[in-house]
Amino acid sequence: MAKRASRSAVRYLTRAELILGWCYLPVYLVALNVLLTYLNRKFSLGLDLLGINCIYFSVNFLAVLLIFRRFLRQPFFGSRFWDFVQALILGFVLHWAATQLLSLLLTRLVPDFTIYNNKTVTGLVSQNRWVMLAISLVLAPVIEETLVRGLVFGSLREGSRVMAYLVSAVLFTLMHNWQYLGVYPLRSVLFSCIPYLPASAALAWTYEKSGTIWCAVTLHALINAMSFGLIPLP
Repeated sequence: MAKRASRSAVRYLTRAELILGWCYLPVYLVALNVLLTYLNRKFSLGLDLLGINCIYFSVNFLAVLLIFRRFLRQPFFGSRFWDFVQALILGFVLHWAATQLLSLLLTRLVPDFTIYNNKTVTGLVSQNRWVMLAISLVLAPVIEETLVRGLVFGSLREGSRVMAYLVSAVLFTLMHNWQYLGVYPLRSVLFSCIPYLPASAALAWTYEKSGTIWCAVTLHALINAMSFGLIPLP
């Protein structure tokens, strides 16, 4: 079932989307962020971190919609509504349970570990909660799931399921933490990456199980909503 669903989902990617997507991936991961920071300093634009993030996510969102416009027109619920619901629920439970277990282990093994991206997001939320809600619940899920799960996982899944999970997990963790390399000790940055592994596995599995990228996008939005406290859990 999962294998058939994955192939069905990957088939939505056209050759042009694959080529343009892989070309754009480095722009999303590094180049655009570096360019915006450089332009802000070079021309004294006076943009704070929130302003840079707004431009960054807006540009990436528009680029993803343009490059993957055919891919994103796939049926929202895939081929079967209940497969979508099942994958969404099980993916959410998988993420929550794995995150709780991992957090328990990390707090015991490394009591002072910090998730640096969470600190950054918390600071941005304090500046403008509504803007960050829009970014976290709409823009980021669409961008990241299209690129990481749709493009990277979907492309590699046809050759090796294990490699698809590993590469997409590494990419997902690094894209949230690479900017802290050189700012904080390497060991603490690596520990900051670990909490992203359950989400990456759950999102890839959800995409594979449901056969539609929109299930992974929905789960991603739910995970971010939980981080915002919009979904209270014990």
